[in-house]
Amino acid sequence: MSVKAKKTRKPNESIAVKILLSILIWGMGLAMIVPFVWMLSTSFKGVNDVFSFPIEWIPRRPTLNGYIALFSGRVSFVTYLFNSVKVVVIALTGTLFSCTMAGYAYAKIPFFGRNKLFMIKLMTTMLPGMVTMIPTYMIYSRLHLVDTHAALWIGSFCGGTFGVFLMRQAFITIPDSLIEAARVDGAGHFRTFWSVALPNVKTSVATLLFMYFLWTWNDYERPLLYLWSESKYTLPLAVKSFSDDQSTNYPAIMAANVFMLMPIMVFFITCQRFFVESLVSSGIKG
Repeated sequence: MSVKAKKTRKPNESIAVKILLSILIWGMGLAMIVPFVWMLSTSFKGVNDVFSFPIEWIPRRPTLNGYIALFSGRVSFVTYLFNSVKVVVIALTGTLFSCTMAGYAYAKIPFFGRNKLFMIKLMTTMLPGMVTMIPTYMIYSRLHLVDTHAALWIGSFCGGTFGVFLMRQAFITIPDSLIEAARVDGAGHFRTFWSVALPNVKTSVATLLFMYFLWTWNDYERPLLYLWSESKYTLPLAVKSFSDDQSTNYPAIMAANVFMLMPIMVFFITCQRFFVESLVSSGIKG
């Protein structure tokens, strides 16, 4: 086979591989989207139209009865939404300051036993949540935090291990010369952290906030454990309770799930640019 024929075949093979990969990726993407589209479509259907075959992706007789049911119960879903937003905002505030400041200290401030202390913190990830559940509940009970939203966000101000690790790795990539230049100019540790280091890791901060937003927003276990009053429920617990009450009203159940998922989608679309930048920059630093 001539050299020219080999050169011609290689580009053709490369194009074929790219086409196959593109088809595979699009197929996987559609497979992930279909359940959400079905859920959204079902939320606008009547109870008798849910299981019609073939599936009506666009309801012939759309109705808002499913969404009306969310606001006509003993407690409106607006209350549950407010509770979730309140917990998430306070938790993300605590996560932002505790994880970034701890990560910066572990990465850029030399102090005695720094690496050993960091390793001890990483070792806490090996403890299953079930092990600490009862001791934590006992502590919160003694502090009279049971049946309060504080039990859901107070731990965020202690710096989650994953968040501290993520921010430490991000701050390590900042050249030490940049930190030293800020100190020569008279900036203290906090000024250097806030004005120099933090703006250089914005993509990592966005990733940190999005991950903890997801975990806090979708948290079902802790509200189930600590919240007793229905008026204090967050959305995951409220959706489960609502699903039990409306066991056969599938449009209303799907409407509740759409109501809970929309803030996640809005948050992701808003911060998508930072996630892409984070992936690209981490790939370059390899």
